[in-house]
Amino acid sequence: MLKIEEIKKLQEILMKSWPAHHYYFLNGWIMRFTEGVTSRANSVFPLNYTGDPNNLERDIIFVEKAYQAYNLPAIFTIPDYFEPDNLDVKLIEHGYQQLGCITHTMIAPLQKLRNEIINDEFSYDFYSERVNKISSFLSKFSKRDLQAQNVLNRLASRIIIPQKRYIIAEYENKVVGTLMGVLDSHGFLYIAEVLVDPDIRQQKIATSMFFKIINEWGIPNRAQRIWLQVEIENMEAMNLYTKLGLEKAYSYYYLEKHLVI
Repeated sequence: MLKIEEIKKLQEILMKSWPAHHYYFLNGWIMRFTEGVTSRANSVFPLNYTGDPNNLERDIIFVEKAYQAYNLPAIFTIPDYFEPDNLDVKLIEHGYQQLGCITHTMIAPLQKLRNEIINDEFSYDFYSERVNKISSFLSKFSKRDLQAQNVLNRLASRIIIPQKRYIIAEYENKVVGTLMGVLDSHGFLYIAEVLVDPDIRQQKIATSMFFKIINEWGIPNRAQRIWLQVEIENMEAMNLYTKLGLEKAYSYYYLEKHLVI
């Protein structure tokens, strides 16, 4: 596991790479609201806690009322380090339950990556914005429909600092894969929204997009480290990224409580 300050740093970079629509700050906690699309953009990041530990229950209730005002469930992101250290226990006592599976954050210095040959049977194009072709493809093959994709389009439009790039893989003018890269000022290149058409997987499309964005955009813009997040149930992706040289940095999961609206 990374040191505490390094976990905090990556969590902060993640928030910049996936900016919420609204924020509220409560005694060091960062509350994020984005129309309920992705838990990442609609949860509390408890990186620090400056409140009174004796009033922790009061702060949890405040959080619940805030999310209730947005017609959303209350969700806390629980990484390997959070504050206060008894928060997870208190949340469970308040009726919170784990949402989904554990997610690993994986990272590697660029020089430690094991480069793969690009599959040139497909074409690869870069975009500075999340164009409609990306939204349409993701709405078809991911768990988020076109309405949710429109919310994510607005989220992506808020990524101004740091820099961002998208890559689309095509075959015979048909989109077969997408990937997003966000590069922060410290040289951390975050990879997200990696998806390949299920009918043509196992052709190194994801790997090709991965190294295309690193070699042709990341490195020229002074990227130093690559990092991403993958659910532990996605063994295919876990094995791929491990093979490429990434290692686990820390893990996180969500605790959720559905509220009476």
